[in-house]
Amino acid sequence: MRAYPRTNGPKVREAPELTTDKLVIGYNLAALQYAINNNGMLLVNGATVPHSIEEKDKSKTWYRLTFDLGIRGLLPIPSDIETIRIEDNTAYVTTEFYKMIKIHFAELYVFDLELVRGLGVEEKVHDYVVYDWFNIKRGAKQAACKIYTSNNFVKELVFYPSLRKDGNDGSFKDCYTKSYIPAERLQEFEYSETATRFAALKLIKDNGLRGPKRSFGGADHYLNVLLEHDKRELHKNKKDFVVSSATPNIFYCNISKEWT
Repeated sequence: MRAYPRTNGPKVREAPELTTDKLVIGYNLAALQYAINNNGMLLVNGATVPHSIEEKDKSKTWYRLTFDLGIRGLLPIPSDIETIRIEDNTAYVTTEFYKMIKIHFAELYVFDLELVRGLGVEEKVHDYVVYDWFNIKRGAKQAACKIYTSNNFVKELVFYPSLRKDGNDGSFKDCYTKSYIPAERLQEFEYSETATRFAALKLIKDNGLRGPKRSFGGADHYLNVLLEHDKRELHKNKKDFVVSSATPNIFYCNISKEWT
């Protein structure tokens, strides 16, 4: 019988540890700008970026800053973050692959609180800028235009050249709506994606926009425009941090403040 050497099982790998003077948590443009200007290490705890059409320049800046931070070694987590736990000047970061990384910091700057645990603070969002994106399934040949209303819900309806059609010369459009919705009302049906689609269709009809022409019964008729909801994006508009226990080296940065 062959004898095999005894082992104590697989080796447990210790969590990698990093150290930085300034650790920044957030995903809005202000967080990226602060990190790049102050050589801060950034933990991106969300996926919302500036609007690709309405804020095209800001969107390009967001991706450029992300690239620059990566080149400088200031984006230490290459995969999606699951949780961030703050304890004793250390951020314990769990990734989507359940790997732990420890980051020791001298100062912490918090711009967004998603996925963060261990801080005596609440992020109170008062309202959101909400974008609902629609694919135009029928009647996509429209002029590029914006329709404005006096309501905060579906305040704008915008038609733009569709990115879904290869070789589109701009003739085929898709559209999105822009709304301002109080945080406490986001889950109500009156502010839902379905309600948004109905409101958008009403705006289309009220402004004389029509689908393709069909001839029958000796007369020409126009079909209604048909919309399919694609996605909803939520952007924090007004918010505050409510701090219950302050720590001298932890700073909470309101989204509306310009950091340079």
